[in-house]
Amino acid sequence: MPIWSISSDFRQITVCRVVAAVLAVAVAFAEPALAIAQESGPESATGLKLENRLLQLPPADKNPSVIISAADLPPEAASDVIGEGDQLLITVFGQPDLTADVTVGESGVITLPLVGTVEVKGRTATEIAAVFSKKLEQGQYIKNPKVSIKVIQQLSRTFSVLGEVLRPGRYPLQGQISILDALSLAGGVSQKAEKNLRILRREPGKPASELREYSSIKLELDAVRVAPELAQKIQPNDVLFVPQIKNFYVYGEVRKPGMYPVEDDLNVMRVLSIGGGVTDRGSVRRIIIYRKMPGGEVREVAAGIMDGVLPGDVVFINERIF
Repeated sequence: MPIWSISSDFRQITVCRVVAAVLAVAVAFAEPALAIAQESGPESATGLKLENRLLQLPPADKNPSVIISAADLPPEAASDVIGEGDQLLITVFGQPDLTADVTVGESGVITLPLVGTVEVKGRTATEIAAVFSKKLEQGQYIKNPKVSIKVIQQLSRTFSVLGEVLRPGRYPLQGQISILDALSLAGGVSQKAEKNLRILRREPGKPASELREYSSIKLELDAVRVAPELAQKIQPNDVLFVPQIKNFYVYGEVRKPGMYPVEDDLNVMRVLSIGGGVTDRGSVRRIIIYRKMPGGEVREVAAGIMDGVLPGDVVFINERIF
């Protein structure tokens, strides 16, 4: 047999094998599609198979009224928690008669149309809407009600910055704000501000008007780093108070008499240095401090060079006798 004939027969066999393989792959891919088409056909005996599979899935909750605690909320969502003094506008879609504008009292309870009292303190607006909706449906007042709650004014999450700041007042507490951020919102401290900040905080279970001094922080503002005390977060109803700087006075035989701010561990020697030193006619042995006492009277105190100087003191340097 000629060689070319054998080669031709071999090519024919190879082509047949390739065509058979392609047909097998096509049939393999066509079987699932055909099965799905048969299941979806209206006249097929297996036409309900796909529907039965869907029915086996767990049903969705028709009343998603699970209440989440405010403690479980992330910090950025904590500003939505309702508290005493907050004003809420409650509306029900398609039911204008159920619109209510309420303010949360000290008890944390509000009165809603048809359902009566509802405890709202410590819950978010979304949670309160879910509770109201559930009560309306359970009482068979409205079927599938759509409740919306808008916070008109939120006084329960505010803080105040008072004293020697450029913009004293009350500010909303949105999320977490540090002491440094609070001072920045108030415009920063004035030139008369003392290098000390007092934090007044409400005691648990006490009225909002009863505050106590929680801590005192030195206002050491460094451009390189922020003191850890200034980075701590403030709480709702905190009052940040920046006192006016306390002064002392130096007069008499000094080169620069006048009023100066009080420093830590201030004594007469430091006062004389701040006042430019004693003049040629002055005497460091004849120094008198005029000090106002708690009762209001002013007392003369003979002072030595190492005696301490208090806020409001008037240090007077007398002339030398000889």
